[in-house]
Amino acid sequence: MTKRIWDDFLTEKDKRIFKLAGYGKRGGFGKKPALFIIDVQYNFCGDEAGQSQEEGVKQYRTHCGEAGWKAVTPIQRLMLLAREKNIPIFYTQSERKANMSDSGVQLGKSYRSHERTSTEGTHATQTVAPLAPRSQDILIGKRKPSAFFGTLFMSELNLLGIDTLIMTGCTTSGCLRATTVDAYSLNFKVIIPEETAFDRFEASHAINLFDLNCKYADVIPTVEVENYMNALEKKQEFD
Repeated sequence: MTKRIWDDFLTEKDKRIFKLAGYGKRGGFGKKPALFIIDVQYNFCGDEAGQSQEEGVKQYRTHCGEAGWKAVTPIQRLMLLAREKNIPIFYTQSERKANMSDSGVQLGKSYRSHERTSTEGTHATQTVAPLAPRSQDILIGKRKPSAFFGTLFMSELNLLGIDTLIMTGCTTSGCLRATTVDAYSLNFKVIIPEETAFDRFEASHAINLFDLNCKYADVIPTVEVENYMNALEKKQEFD
């Protein structure tokens, strides 16, 4: 069996219980997917590839290091394929008012509450250039981890008749996880192409992918998602 990213973080007991408890069954794909690119912004990836995380956090304390730009390449492949097939593409941008008045209790949980690298409309909160949204894409501005919370996301999905969400982006333990759990709770099939998700902490990334794959989503190689998308007929745009 192919080694999974989380295997080195599991105890032997964890591995035994996983086999005995019946977790990790594939939920499969539906018939009408949407691609979702979550928070792949400069303040999570850094301004350029190759910068170490230790240097990056001096500019953006949400910096996820080399993992961010590494994920951009497979996300871009899925994005281009979605455009070719007229599969809807959703984006989120995590952003705040300049005075941070819309941050709520997050101000009390973060040492960076006085910093301004999450201000709406700035370079820091823009999606990185290789993944830049187009006019036909749907951009969701959010203030909380889940893209469903306080947004029109569910309404847009209903309008388009979406049954499958292909989740990419960051962070695995935060916004990607929260949105995945809500999507599962709302009876969407959820697919996470493993190479397209990233986080600032290696352990958090691996264990959250393990947990999501156990219960809420199919965490599978990106190539399997590409094969699924390639097999779909090209639809009329957002029919």
